[in-house]
Amino acid sequence: MEKLMIKIDPIKNIYPDVVALFFLFMVLFSSVTNAQSNLVTYSENQALAGEEIYESRCASCHGYNLEGYELAPSLSGNFFSRRWGTGTADKLALNIRRMPPNATSLSQTEVTDVLAYLLSRNGIENSETPLPIDIRALANYTIPAQKIVNRRFSPRTPSFSTNGPVTPVSRLNTLSPVTDEMLLNPPADDWLIWRRTHANLGHSPLNQISTSNVDDLSLSWTWSLPTGANMMTPIVHDGVMFTLSSEDVVQAIDAATGDLLWGYQHEISGEYVSESKKGVAIYEDKIIVGTSDLKLIALEAKTGRLAWEHRIETYGELDHKFKSAPMVVNGKAIFGVVGQLAVAGGNFIIAIDLKSGQEAWRFYTIARPGEFGGDSWNGLDLKERTGGSVWTPGSYDPETNLVYFGPAPSYDTVAMRKSNNIPGMTSDALYTNATVALDADTGELVWHYQHVKNDLLDLDWAFERQIINLPVNGEIRKVILTGGKAAIFEAMDASTGEYLFSIDMDMQNVFSEIDPRTGEKTMFPEAVLKPGEETPGLAKIGVCPDALGARNMQTTSYNPITKMLYIPMQDTCINNLTGKRWQKYPNPEEDGLWGLVKAVNLETKEVVWTTRQVAPPASGHLTTDTGLLFRGNIDRTFEAVDQSDGRVLWSQRLDNAPTSYPITYQVDDRQYVAVATNSGSYFANGMERTSGITNSPTGASLWVFAIPK
Repeated sequence: MEKLMIKIDPIKNIYPDVVALFFLFMVLFSSVTNAQSNLVTYSENQALAGEEIYESRCASCHGYNLEGYELAPSLSGNFFSRRWGTGTADKLALNIRRMPPNATSLSQTEVTDVLAYLLSRNGIENSETPLPIDIRALANYTIPAQKIVNRRFSPRTPSFSTNGPVTPVSRLNTLSPVTDEMLLNPPADDWLIWRRTHANLGHSPLNQISTSNVDDLSLSWTWSLPTGANMMTPIVHDGVMFTLSSEDVVQAIDAATGDLLWGYQHEISGEYVSESKKGVAIYEDKIIVGTSDLKLIALEAKTGRLAWEHRIETYGELDHKFKSAPMVVNGKAIFGVVGQLAVAGGNFIIAIDLKSGQEAWRFYTIARPGEFGGDSWNGLDLKERTGGSVWTPGSYDPETNLVYFGPAPSYDTVAMRKSNNIPGMTSDALYTNATVALDADTGELVWHYQHVKNDLLDLDWAFERQIINLPVNGEIRKVILTGGKAAIFEAMDASTGEYLFSIDMDMQNVFSEIDPRTGEKTMFPEAVLKPGEETPGLAKIGVCPDALGARNMQTTSYNPITKMLYIPMQDTCINNLTGKRWQKYPNPEEDGLWGLVKAVNLETKEVVWTTRQVAPPASGHLTTDTGLLFRGNIDRTFEAVDQSDGRVLWSQRLDNAPTSYPITYQVDDRQYVAVATNSGSYFANGMERTSGITNSPTGASLWVFAIPK
C-alpha cells in the first residue's frame, strides 16, 4: 500500500496549521473537561445512610473498617483502587447488589447509598449532587483512581532480612538434610510437617510432659513476630525452628533458646497483599515457601538465602491466593490455591518439581466442560463456574501413592439454585465439597467422593483429611476421615473412595437424613433460600450452623492408641428472624457457651465427653501419648486438657488469640510446646464480635513452654 505523502510549504501553511492545532486542542480540552465532569459524585446524606446499611448488612464479612477477611475482599485502599478505580460506577453498584451471596438483594436506593459510603471511605469527597438511583445512569460516572501505596503496611519497617546467619556458630552447622524417608516417618523429636505426619493426625509420641506434671509447665521463651494475620505452624528439625509470618517473613530460630539464627523477607509484588498461610515445608537442605504473590521459593536452610523461585502461572488472574502450606511428596511440593468470587473457572492443585523448580502437574478443582464432571454445573460456561478453593494441606498415603485434598464449595450459587433443565446436566458442582484422591506422581484423579452436592449454604468440607486405620464391620480398613462445617464426619476407603460411615455431631439442622449405604444427604427444603425469598422460613430459630460453621480451620487431633478424635467447635447459627443474614448467636439452651470440644471414639462412633465454655476455639488441637490435649481459645488462653474427660489441667493467658496450630518437639532431651498468636483471621474476628471478646488489633508472638529443669 502506498504511503500518503503530504508536502507542506512551511511559509504558506504555518497559519492554517496553527489554527488547526488550536481547534484540535480545544476539542481535546473539551473532552477532558467532559470526562472530568463525569467523575462520580454523591451526597453526604447518601453516605450516612449507606454507613448504617453497610454496618448491618456487610461489615460482618468485609469488616467495620472495610479491611476484608479471607474471601471477603477489602473495600478500601490498594485493592479498591486497583479493582474499581477508573472504572464506571455501575460495575461497583452491580457487585454491591449481588451481595451477600444467597441473600435477598438490597433495594436500588440501598445499593446507591452503600456505594456512596464506600466512595466516602476511599477519599472521594461528597457534593450537593447525589448519585443517581438508576444503575444504567451510573454507567456515565467514573470512579477516580486513588493513589496506590506500595504495600498495605507502608513504609515497610523494619526489615526482617539478615542476609545470612546471624552468628557463625549455631545449631545450623549440624542441620542435616531432610529426606523423603524422614518425611514418611518423622523423628519423634522433630515436627517436620503441618500436622507432624502426612496422615494429618496432629498427634505426638513425646512423653516428657504428662498429666502428672503439666501443672509445672512454664514459659521457656517468646519471640515477637511481624504484626498481622497468621495461621502458621512452626516446623522444627535438629533443634532449629522455621516460621512463616505476616508480610512473608521466614525466620530460623534456635528452638531451645529462642535466639534468631537468620531471617528472610520476600518482597511481595505491588499488586498483591500479605496473606496468612499455614507454614513452610522442609526438604533436603531447603525451606520451601509459598508466597503471597503466588510464587514458590526455596531458601537455603542453613543461611536463609534464596536458592530459586518459581512463579505459579495463573494466566492473568490476580485473585488466586496461597493460604495453605506445601506438602513434599516424592520430591515434589504439592499444594492448592484459593480464589475469590472473581476467579472465573475456579482453582487448582499443583505440584512443583523441587529439583527443576518447574511445574510437574496441575489438577483443576472445578470440572472442565467436556471432561468427567464437566456436565455437573447446570450448563454454566467455564468462566461462570467459581470456587473449589483449597484451604488446607493435603494428606499422603505411601502405600497407594495418593494425595488427598478437599476443595471448598462454589461462591456464586445464584446460578445453581434453579435447574436449567438441560438434558444430561446436573447441578452437583464437581469437585466442590468432595474428597479427591490424586496420583502423587501425575496428578491424575483416581477417585472422588462428594460429601454434599450443590452446596448453597457454604458448608465447606474443605478441612484436613486424616488417614486412619479403623475396624469397620469387623475388618481393619485404612480410611480417609474428614468433617465439614456442619460437623458431620465421614470415612471413605483410602484406596477406592468407598463410603463407609458418617458421624453427625448434632450441631446442624440443615440435613434431615443421611443414607447409611451411600452417605447421600437429604436437606430440609426450608434451609435454603429460594429465588426472591427474604428469609428461609425455617420453623426453628435459625439455620445451624452459620457461615463460619460448627467447625472450621481449627483442626481436630486423633490419638491412634485410644482411637479418640478431639473436635474443636462453636455453637452458632444464622438468625433469620431479624432479616439480617450472618448475625450469629449461640443455641439459647446453652446460655452463651459458644465454644465446645467433643471427644469421639471412632471405633464405637460414640461421643465420650463434651465440654463447653464461653470462648470459641482459636487453634487446632494437639494430642500426645501421655493423655494431654493442647488447645487455644479466642479469649487468648492456651490450655492443656485431660484427654480422658476434658478437664483443664493447665492454662496460660497469651498476648493475643492463638489462631494457629500448636506443636511439640524435643531438643537436648527436653520437650517443648509451641504456639503462635497473631492479630486475627476471618474466623477469629467473626468469633470475637460474636462472643463479645475484644483482642488487640496488633501483636503477634511465638510462645514456647517447657517443664523447668
